Amino acid sequence: MQGDPRDTGAFRIAVSAVGFALVIVLAGLCVIVAVGRGDEIPKELWTITSALGGGLLGLLAPAPAPSSATKIGPAQNVPQKVGRSLKILAKDVWANRSVVILLIVFAVSVALGAINESGQFQALAAASGGALVGLLAPTPGNDPEHE
Repeated sequence: MQGDPRDTGAFRIAVSAVGFALVIVLAGLCVIVAVGRGDEIPKELWTITSALGGGLLGLLAPAPAPSSATKIGPAQNVPQKVGRSLKILAKDVWANRSVVILLIVFAVSVALGAINESGQFQALAAASGGALVGLLAPTPGNDPEHE
């Protein structure tokens, strides 16, 4: 992780804390199963585990690509402006398709988890939501307000 532009002390502490919390929850689940109470594990504990795993994944995944608006020339009239906007949208969605797919998974799993009261869908929503938060959080050390 040395040489990473996000490599600040606060970032390392945050990643370590989320990773440590994930290890503690998983160890707790293993203890519950080991003592023979595996059928009594609350679904909320699985949701917490999924959210921590998703958050850790989001923190460690590469940041989304910046907008391509500066790479596409200016437009003079309304049809060109609309075409330019659509071109920028298409390029940005394609460059960040993982975020778009994750957002769709999050929305569908939240809806299905609420409709069916399904612990599995709620855990998937927690994991994808945690990953989205980690992906879309500002990168430490690159804050434009403090440069």
